[in-house]
Amino acid sequence: MKKLTYFFVVALLVLSTTAYSQWTFVGGVTGIAGQGESPSISVCSPTCAWVATGSSGTAPLVSRTTNGGVTWTPTSTTGLAAFDLFCVWAVDSLTAYVGNGGGAGGAGGNATFYKTTNGGTSWTAVASTGGSGGFFNGIVFGRNAPAFGVAQSDPPAGLGTAYYFNITTNSGTSWTVLATPPAGVSNAASAQNSIFVNDASFFGFGLSAGSAAAIRFYITTNGGANWTLRTTALANGTFAPCIAFHDNKLNGIVASSTSLPTIARTTDGGATFSNVATGVTTTGATQCKWMKNSNTVYLAGGTGASGCVIKSTNGGLNWTVQSTSGLTGITSIDFYQSGNSVWGYAICADGSVLKLSETITGVENPSSNVPANYSLEQNYPNPFNPTTTINFSLPKASDVSLKVYDALGNEVMSIVNGFKNAGTHSVVLNGSDLTSGVYFYKLQAGDFVSTKKLTLIK
Repeated sequence: MKKLTYFFVVALLVLSTTAYSQWTFVGGVTGIAGQGESPSISVCSPTCAWVATGSSGTAPLVSRTTNGGVTWTPTSTTGLAAFDLFCVWAVDSLTAYVGNGGGAGGAGGNATFYKTTNGGTSWTAVASTGGSGGFFNGIVFGRNAPAFGVAQSDPPAGLGTAYYFNITTNSGTSWTVLATPPAGVSNAASAQNSIFVNDASFFGFGLSAGSAAAIRFYITTNGGANWTLRTTALANGTFAPCIAFHDNKLNGIVASSTSLPTIARTTDGGATFSNVATGVTTTGATQCKWMKNSNTVYLAGGTGASGCVIKSTNGGLNWTVQSTSGLTGITSIDFYQSGNSVWGYAICADGSVLKLSETITGVENPSSNVPANYSLEQNYPNPFNPTTTINFSLPKASDVSLKVYDALGNEVMSIVNGFKNAGTHSVVLNGSDLTSGVYFYKLQAGDFVSTKKLTLIK
C-alpha cells in the first residue's frame, strides 16, 4: 500500500479515567480489522457523523451514527467498487461522499468517488480519475462556503504528472474537472485527509516527502487558476496530512506524521513558516481543524502519554493536551461548530470512537463583519482560462441569482441560484464548456442588480 499506514496499539479503556476525560469513548464501528485500515470520519451535526474505511483491508465499509455515536449502523455498499475507502464527507444524515484508492489496499488506479442521497442505501459514482495512479485523498466542502467542494486525487498518470481536482460550485449538483491542476512533483504523492478548503478561492493539499528536505503543500488563492508549492520549516519525514488555516487565510499550521511534538506556523498565508514546539508528548499527526471565526485549533496524533489530541486557543502558539480516555491510534478527527459550541468526533484504527463537546472562547461574531452595502466585484483573474473567482457582498440575507450571459444576452450559465446569508461570498466560474469571448455576469439580490464584463481566452 503506497499510503502511509498507521500501525498503533490501542490502549485499554479505563472507566476511572473516562469520567475525567475531555474526549470520551462513545461507541465503536464494527468490521474494522485494525490491521492496515486508516478510517476517516466526517461530522455534519452534533449527533450525526459518517465513517469510511476498508473491511479487512479489501471491501469498502461505511457506517453512520445519528444518535451522537452511541450506535453505528453499517450502510449498504450497493454501487461501490470492492475497494477500501480513504475519505468521506458528510453533508447531512442522508447525503455523503466517499472516495477509494483505485484498488485493493489503495494500490492506485482508476480511482472513483461516490455519492449517496438515501442514507447509504445505494451509492452512485460521481467521477473517476482514469489512468493507473488515481487515489482519492479527500472530498471537502468549505465550512464557510458550503456550495463549493473539491475531490482531490494523486496524479492519475503517475507520480510526477499533474494532480487531480474535481470541483463543484453548486453543492454537488454538478462537478467539473479542474483544467489547471497543480503540476506534478517528482516522486511525491499527495497525503490522505490533508485537503483544506476555506472557500472557493483558497484551498490546497499536502504532499508526501518525495526527495525534498522539508514538508511541502500546494495552495491556490484564486480558485485553482494558479498554484504555489509552499515549503515549511519542518524537516521532511513522510506525509503532511495536517494543514489548517484561519478564516483570514493568513494564520495557519502544518504538521506531518513525524514532526510532532513540533509544528510549523505561518502568519502570512504560508509564504514563510517558523517552527513551534508544542511542549506536549503527542506524536504521529493525523489531522488538524481550525474552528470558524476563532483562534482555536485542534490537532490529533496517534499516541500520547496523557492524550492524543492537543488544542491551541491562540492560533497555534501555545498548546494543551486533551485526554482521550486512554485510547490511542486516532486516524481522523472532525468537528461540527455552532457559534462557540463545538462537537468533535475521532475515529481510531480499531474502530473506537471518541467524542468531545465543549464551548470555545474568542469566537468572533460574523455579523460584526457584515458589509454595509451590496456589491459585485470584478472577477479575478480577468481575462481567464478556464476558471475565475467572483466575489459579492450582501448586507442582509436574501435570495441570490448570479448568472452568466453571452454577448447576445443569452444565459449560458447559472452559478448561484438560492438563499444566501449576509456577508461576503466567493464563487468560482468554470468556463471549460464555453468558447473564448466576452461574457457578462449579473448579480441580483433583492432590489440590487449589478452586471460586469469578463473575458475568456483559450
